[in-house]
Amino acid sequence: MDLRELEAARDAFVASIEGLHEAQWRFRPSPEQWSIAEVAEHVALVSGAIGLMVRGPLLSAPADATHLPDEAKVRARLLGRTHKAKSPDRFLPRGTWSSPEEVRREFVVSREELLAWLRHTDAPLRSHAMPHPALGTLDGVEWLAFLAAHDLRHVAQIEDAKGAVGYPAG
Repeated sequence: MDLRELEAARDAFVASIEGLHEAQWRFRPSPEQWSIAEVAEHVALVSGAIGLMVRGPLLSAPADATHLPDEAKVRARLLGRTHKAKSPDRFLPRGTWSSPEEVRREFVVSREELLAWLRHTDAPLRSHAMPHPALGTLDGVEWLAFLAAHDLRHVAQIEDAKGAVGYPAG
């Protein structure tokens, strides 16, 4: 896993929420879809939790010797956006942060903590794995690929919202 993938996903997410005013931040493309604020909160919650999991519980969970890693499959599943998944309850938006700046700050801090750890660790991430509710067991490298792809999947969702009918002008 090239750390530049996580850095690029971080930068794309930050750029997608930069400079939004309140009406844009709260805009919902349809009643069934999340607002940009809700999407951003979800991304920040998932990012923080996976960063902590990779640095903690994952390292206590040895991978099964039969596990065949496939980051490309993980990326394709998320980036294709044809498969819709329901978020686990703990990652549903609840209005934790009120502005793009607050979400950005939380997201960047948690991502930077993970990146700093990854730059200095020699933990064998391939040797540890934990289950994902929809994708099955993922090793540490696959979890990192998931994280970057998850960010980008939701950046695309945010950009779709910005292009939706009724999106407030700047």
